[in-house]
Amino acid sequence: MPGSFEPRLLATTLGSLPHRDVTRATELILEYTPEIPAWVQLPKRGESMLRQFNDGLPGYIAGDGRPHFDTARSDFEEALADFYTLYLGVTEDLDEEALAVFALPAEQARGLYELERLLPESGIVPVAVKGQVTGPFTLATNLTDQDFRAAYYDERLRDVIVKMIGLKARWQVRRLRRLASRVLIFMDEPGLLGFGSAQYISISREDIVRDLDEVAAAIHEEGALVGVHCEENTDWSLLMACDLDILDFDAYGHLQSVLLYPADLAAFLARGGSLGWGLVPTLDREAAAAETVEGLSARFEQGLDELERRGVSRDLLLRRALLTPSCGAGTLTEELAERVLQLLSELSSSLRARYA
Repeated sequence: MPGSFEPRLLATTLGSLPHRDVTRATELILEYTPEIPAWVQLPKRGESMLRQFNDGLPGYIAGDGRPHFDTARSDFEEALADFYTLYLGVTEDLDEEALAVFALPAEQARGLYELERLLPESGIVPVAVKGQVTGPFTLATNLTDQDFRAAYYDERLRDVIVKMIGLKARWQVRRLRRLASRVLIFMDEPGLLGFGSAQYISISREDIVRDLDEVAAAIHEEGALVGVHCEENTDWSLLMACDLDILDFDAYGHLQSVLLYPADLAAFLARGGSLGWGLVPTLDREAAAAETVEGLSARFEQGLDELERRGVSRDLLLRRALLTPSCGAGTLTEELAERVLQLLSELSSSLRARYA
């Protein structure tokens, strides 16, 4: 893990907001999470997490109504060879021009470019800045080939997806490092909710760990920190075994799921990991509208107490605690999303004052 990082109850966001105005959305991020601002994703402007990071994939077709790979194309093998040439150019020859091929286009990452514009003008000196990519499991199980077969089950496609995500992350780190000395890159892995189900019965734990660790290694080589966010529930021991710096979970709705793995969590924290507490609800609109800082603080205290009873150091939990929403806020109304951001900011301030 590159350097030590103890968030100590600072707050950041998980990416998406429902706003269409990228300037307004970025101003909100800087207002409510100035210590660790993240570039904002705008799903209502067509910025889909299953589309944002695909440009440059060999054999990928985006514009025919069903984004997919076409491995039957006569030029597929040539495109595959070209991709690996560029990949080796970046990873072995440190070729900046090769990496530029994998830049995020402005129409797919408006928030990144707007953060680059607004943060230097704001006078804010952040502790870190945060970017994100779609996780390899989620992307490879959702993208298909021409025969509607998930790319995950084609070794060639799965490998280029993993390497592509690493390249997109490397490019982000080099851009975001202009804004702060410390950069966090989160992999969003909602697809891991299905791991262990009949749908993915042939996928092994070792395969998932290997792919996540390959992306993490690319990010670490750039000197940045790596997080994974998975909402609701999954096999958290799997993620705690990965070479991650931050593990972000839905602490509002699924605190009990993490309580099942106290030994794994203690080991993760002991080797330098931090825990992202997704305490501010976004998946439940009624809860997002009704919750208070006092109620969320009580949930956090409950989590601390439960983990301490299971042998996890309370002091370490507090030093390694990052606060986030439970998931992205892109499906909420603008008014409700702004309330989530305000709650997050006030919760962070309240808890930091309590544990100063």
